Amino acid sequence: MFLYFLKEKKKNIKNFLLDQNFVSGIGNIYASEILFLSKINPIKKARLLKIKDCKNIVNNSRKVLNDAIEKGGSSIRDFKNILGNEGSFQKDFKVYLREGLNCKRTKCRGTILKKVISNRSTFFCNTCQK
Repeated sequence: MFLYFLKEKKKNIKNFLLDQNFVSGIGNIYASEILFLSKINPIKKARLLKIKDCKNIVNNSRKVLNDAIEKGGSSIRDFKNILGNEGSFQKDFKVYLREGLNCKRTKCRGTILKKVISNRSTFFCNTCQK
């Protein structure tokens, strides 16, 4: 079903994931992390994804969002929950805010790059995200 929505899309996959008309709850940080775990370059056109890619995105979306919820979200600047506590998901970022650092994936010798896509900072590995 996911693939059906992508067939005619001209957007890149990062913008597609951020589109709240398609799915709610995936913000900029989580989109970068999901695409890293899925080994998909954020500027890849959504319509070019294979079924396997789509399954990876769905599975990794669940994983990232569940993990973020468990850890109370991401406290980058001043985010606090209703109890006044900061989240701790930012301690587990694989790519977000890691520009210029080595990829955390075992056996990858890539570097995390930052690219601005639709006025949003996007982070990805230059080697393992194709």
